[in-house]
Amino acid sequence: MARLSQRAMNNVVIIAMLIMIALFNLDSLRPKSNIVQTRSLLPEDAYVLKIEHDGNSLERVGQQWRQKGQIDNLTTAPDMQFSHWQRGVLTPATSIPEALSDVQPYIIVVWLAGDANGLVYAIYPNTSPTVIKFENNWYTLANTELDKLLPWIE
Repeated sequence: MARLSQRAMNNVVIIAMLIMIALFNLDSLRPKSNIVQTRSLLPEDAYVLKIEHDGNSLERVGQQWRQKGQIDNLTTAPDMQFSHWQRGVLTPATSIPEALSDVQPYIIVVWLAGDANGLVYAIYPNTSPTVIKFENNWYTLANTELDKLLPWIE
C-alpha cells in the first residue's frame, strides 16, 4: 500500500474542497436567461404606503386611501384608484416605438412598507397600449388604463 506524504495529502484535501465549492455553486456558474416575464404592476402581498406622481399622491391612512394634490374633485375614488393599481399587469413589450425618445414620461414612485427605496415606474403617455419602463425593462400595461391609475392627469 502506497503512503501519501503530508504535502500530497494536503493537495488532495485542497482539490477535494475546490470540487465541493464548484458543485455547491454550479447553478450560479451557469448563465441566467434574461427573459422578461409578465408580472403584476404592484408586487404580490406588498403593503403599499404611498403612490406619488408630480405633486399628487395616493396614500394609505389606516385601512383607507386618500388622494392629495392640486386637483380636489377627481372622478376616481381613492379605493378604486388603488384597486386599479392592484389589478394592473405588466406584459413584456414586443416592440418599443422610436418616438418615445421625444416623449417625457410620467415618473411614479410607489413606496412599500419596509423598503427604503421606492419602486420607480416611467410611464409613457399617449401610447397605445401604454408603455412602461420598470427596472430597465420595457412593458405594456394591461388590465387597466392610465387615467384610472393617475386620475389627476389631464
